[in-house]
Amino acid sequence: MRKALLMSMLIPALALAAEGEALKQGIMYLGASLAIGLAAFGAGIGMGHLLKGTQDGLARNPTVGGRLQTTMFIGLAFLETLALYGLLVAIIILFVK
Repeated sequence: MRKALLMSMLIPALALAAEGEALKQGIMYLGASLAIGLAAFGAGIGMGHLLKGTQDGLARNPTVGGRLQTTMFIGLAFLETLALYGLLVAIIILFVK
């Protein structure tokens, strides 16, 4: 908690120390790294929950393995798309001026 509070005060202080183009570029890099980092983190957590649920379902009822596997792969595709959207946002932030 204290580290998060310290970082929330430190980042604006660093931004105020820079001027002009350096400030804009620094905020751009920070935004791009947050976009891809949070998207990858969310996709990883979601994939873990999805795989855990599928394994629990297979352990309880092995006869529905085919349907669970199909649904799992569809869910994994949607979660991977979330990570790719984060990458796309990061690329747009960095290269579109």
